[in-house]
Amino acid sequence: MEYPLMQAMDAISHASYTVLAAIAALAALSVAMHLLQLRYSDKGAAGALAFGKWLAALGALRLLESRVFMGLFQAPAYALYVLLAWLAFRAFLHDVYGGMYMARIKGRPANKILLSLISFMGMLALAGLGLHGILGVDVGSLMTSSAILTAVVGLSMQDTIGSLFSGLLIQTEKPFQVGDWIKVGDQEGQVAEITWRYTKLVTFTQNQVLIPNNAIAKERLQNISQPIPQVSVVVNLPAPLHAPPVKVMSALEDVLRRSRLVAPLPAPRVRLIEIGQDHMLFRATFYATGFEDTVAARSEVLAGTWYEFRKLGIEFPAPRRVMLKEQERPCPHPPADVVKLLGGSGLFAGMHNRELELLAEFAGMRAYLPGSSIVTRGQSGTTMFIIADGGVSVRVGEKELATLGPGDMFGEMALLTGEPRSADVVATQNTTCLEIDREAFRTVLEHNQSLMDNITRIFKAREQANRKDLGSREEAAEEGLFERFRKIFW
Repeated sequence: MEYPLMQAMDAISHASYTVLAAIAALAALSVAMHLLQLRYSDKGAAGALAFGKWLAALGALRLLESRVFMGLFQAPAYALYVLLAWLAFRAFLHDVYGGMYMARIKGRPANKILLSLISFMGMLALAGLGLHGILGVDVGSLMTSSAILTAVVGLSMQDTIGSLFSGLLIQTEKPFQVGDWIKVGDQEGQVAEITWRYTKLVTFTQNQVLIPNNAIAKERLQNISQPIPQVSVVVNLPAPLHAPPVKVMSALEDVLRRSRLVAPLPAPRVRLIEIGQDHMLFRATFYATGFEDTVAARSEVLAGTWYEFRKLGIEFPAPRRVMLKEQERPCPHPPADVVKLLGGSGLFAGMHNRELELLAEFAGMRAYLPGSSIVTRGQSGTTMFIIADGGVSVRVGEKELATLGPGDMFGEMALLTGEPRSADVVATQNTTCLEIDREAFRTVLEHNQSLMDNITRIFKAREQANRKDLGSREEAAEEGLFERFRKIFW
């Protein structure tokens, strides 16, 4: 009678050693994982340790089941075994495969939808094993008996299921990714999120559009951001028949070369595509740096072309069928007076008459009634003004800083540096101003040393005024004005 009792005590002793060894191994793995997370914040390596920990727990449980439980507690042991198997499988899938292999070795994020699908299938398989091992349920017969219910649910949710499978295909084939600009049917936008059921787009007008994934699979899909992020833009420009094509093409190439939003590669191209009865048609093909810059790049190229054609004496052709001659509008200041007005301002002093005449052609006269706001504080601006007649008041809030009259200029700092308007300017009487924009200024700035000297003098005067009012700490800010000026015009 004592021999079986001694055998049981010996088995319990061996089981105790096994339990202690398993606990020590699990504790060591847990400490190593914690130290690795503190030292490297490495999710993949820590996940590999977690995977090893759950495998060790599985082995320890299997050994305990054979030595201690001896079949007395098979159901709880089997349930715990299935749970540990699920934890080990999940640690391997998400941490080892997703965190270490895909993120560190492959250098790209793991497919979340695919990981979720594999996790779901693994959970179903382990649940089936658990039901069969613990309750003795025949999983095969259970699936057969529920086929009718599955068919009913599938028919009622076919659109949702179609979106789910389409989302899986999108994640697997990767026709686009988050951040790409795509076009689906008549919807165009930037991909913000890809889920199981839908893809979220943010349109050019900053509206959110949710497109079901099955609709994407059915519609024609265009990825604007692939294979290169630059987006092609085509602009057709007319020119008169008497203008030499080489001269026109050279002018357009210069405009494309100077435009900031035109990508240098792929290189822009200019081609003569048509010679009609009253004009020639040129096609400029270039690439914007991104889809969001296409409208701004087109505007920049068109405006630059207008100024370049005016500088070279190339006129845009009018249709031959238009026989009425446009009557000249009365101008309160003839061109000679405009040239004199420009030459008398401090910014354009010392420039040649031909340059002033060119600038006068680009500038425009603006008339303002008393009380009209010409410039608003805090707004961005790309134009400056020279008062031809009348008067204005420069204000900050209710405080009047200065009054200006004929020959005075204002708004030049916004044109030169791009900084916001620093004060409000309001007409105090009937006032006419000569308005000069940045592109016109850029045209006469090239190879004009006297204009550069005048700009340097204006910056130095601003620097001295700031030092006097606010101290020497403003010196660094004025150096920033020079840098902004260089970025805009060079």
